[in-house]
Amino acid sequence: MKNLKIAVFALFATAALSAQEIAIDKVPANLNSNFQKEYANATDIEWELDKGNYKVEFDLDKMEKEIWYSKNGEVLKTEMEVAIEDIPTAVAATIKNNYPNYDIDEIELTEENGKKIYEVELEKWFNDDVKMLIAADGSIIK
Repeated sequence: MKNLKIAVFALFATAALSAQEIAIDKVPANLNSNFQKEYANATDIEWELDKGNYKVEFDLDKMEKEIWYSKNGEVLKTEMEVAIEDIPTAVAATIKNNYPNYDIDEIELTEENGKKIYEVELEKWFNDDVKMLIAADGSIIK
């Protein structure tokens, strides 16, 4: 768990260096308008300028979500927390077959370039946490 905390801290420190939070009035109007239409129930909305692209972080239905947009408003990438009951059967089977005695701590879905990848964090009492990357078809990426 200590390693996980260090990794999360390092991730946020790196992200803070590469992305800059921006005010809503600095977001292109068409991009913000399209976001508001599609995610009208979003809360805790924060916009960032990240390497020339726009990133929005928000909560939707008590789950965190992030979307990267190009300057033109094209969705480049999404990341979102996923409830255990919402993962594909193939992904659940891969987890169960490879780590039958571990509990799922967190699942995040990344969609980019037409590919879906599930990042799964597993935990077991008195054991190191395990992180897996699993494709939507259940194949292990890492």
